[in-house]
Amino acid sequence: MRHARLIALLALSLVATSGCAVFVDLVTDPMGRKAAFNRDQREYTKYVRWGDIEGAARFVHPEVRAAFLAYQGRFEGIRVTDFEVHEVNYTKKEVTARVRVTYTAYSMITMVEKEIKEVQEWERMGGSNRWFVRPKLDGLIDQVADLR
Repeated sequence: MRHARLIALLALSLVATSGCAVFVDLVTDPMGRKAAFNRDQREYTKYVRWGDIEGAARFVHPEVRAAFLAYQGRFEGIRVTDFEVHEVNYTKKEVTARVRVTYTAYSMITMVEKEIKEVQEWERMGGSNRWFVRPKLDGLIDQVADLR
């Protein structure tokens, strides 16, 4: 009986602790803009990491999406092995965000790994919680290609 009370108390404290985090999120981000941004930014970066340019294109700003998709052939010669998201800076109304990301990648020709730093520029469009990036893959691909 004593163990059952201890387990129930432990379960209750876990629920209360996670409930506080949800409450804090609702107070600091009542419209869910930062949560939506975190999701979209992470998904985009994962698609780039796995070399799925078509998947990543869903998060690319419509004005530059065609140019982004044109990188697919060039992207086949490199492999991104990892990424790390460093800092995120939002504008006051969470309409734009700037993110520093470091990718670890290598050229399929040289097999030499290199860290590439990218600054992702994001924009929330149409009053929704959909975020779109204007990627700068020239730097990523060119830095890895320079290893040849």
